[in-house]
Amino acid sequence: MISPVKFWKNIGLSMILMSGLSILAGSAQARAFPTRSEVASAQRRLRMKGYYRGPVNGLKNRRTVRALRDFQFDHNLSETGTLNSKTCRMLGASCKITMK
Repeated sequence: MISPVKFWKNIGLSMILMSGLSILAGSAQARAFPTRSEVASAQRRLRMKGYYRGPVNGLKNRRTVRALRDFQFDHNLSETGTLNSKTCRMLGASCKITMK
């Protein structure tokens, strides 16, 4: 039979580990993906610069990806078609993405 001290010690360690993993996973997700308002901001900037002709709705669709790729190509950025921090800076859009 396991002693009560060992039992609670193991439960406590398990809870600490699980909460730490969820905190890490949550923060990585929050930084990796732009919000809908950030995508809309980028769509507005891309439209002003002549790269985007679709609706400014904050959704990442085929037109948004194509406009981002074209903009990235013209500005010697990696042609990922995703909204990253370098692309946001070049666009002048309001983004708080910390990933490359």
